[in-house]
Amino acid sequence: MQGILDKFPVFSIQAEYTRYLDADLLGKIVFQNFALNVLGIERKSIEIPQSRRGDLGSFDAGIIFGNRLYRAETKISRWIIQKRNKINPIPRWAFSGLKHSANKRTKRVNYDLVFAVGINAPGLEDSREYWRHFDSLKKAAKKEGRAFGLSAWPHEREFLNHCGLFILPRQFVFTHCKNSPYITIQAISKKYDEFFAWGYDVPRLKQVWQHAIEVVNSQPNTDSQVGFSSAVGATSL
Repeated sequence: MQGILDKFPVFSIQAEYTRYLDADLLGKIVFQNFALNVLGIERKSIEIPQSRRGDLGSFDAGIIFGNRLYRAETKISRWIIQKRNKINPIPRWAFSGLKHSANKRTKRVNYDLVFAVGINAPGLEDSREYWRHFDSLKKAAKKEGRAFGLSAWPHEREFLNHCGLFILPRQFVFTHCKNSPYITIQAISKKYDEFFAWGYDVPRLKQVWQHAIEVVNSQPNTDSQVGFSSAVGATSL
């Protein structure tokens, strides 16, 4: 149907698969992609359950880096459009439940980092603009001398080129963030600068990761030497 309505369709199985994939699973897959293809972590040092809900003690993923276990809460968002009916609608990313559940009954305490992925693409409600947007991104990447393609699975390095990544230490989340922040994509708040990088900028991604874990390590952590043996039943994606 999109080929009928849209002048810019690119019929990519990978793009369509990713577009409809459950957000919880997609977030975990992108986290593993980042760990393997950016940080160069060995697969044996990453544990992610193959379930929609985490079973690693109520956090989404675990990674051993520098002899320490880091627990990650993964979040993912496509565009949320503000002022949709205005001349210049504003695309934002929305990440929910960073500090507590919607009913405030469950506090998020079992993580060290929030790994929040903003996919630079319209949501399902904007199907007519979906391919037009990717066409514009492709032209911009070519102008800047960067590779850009849609035929990448979420676990492949190239998929990160479509994303903006926030790696937020728990301390930062609980002191500086709302429980469900909305982040304007065209002008990301300076508040997040030190913990944000575009997925195509690998040196910056590594820098942001290192800074984030330094903040985490500045606080006492009784789980620093804990491995995955306590995560019964967990399997990698």
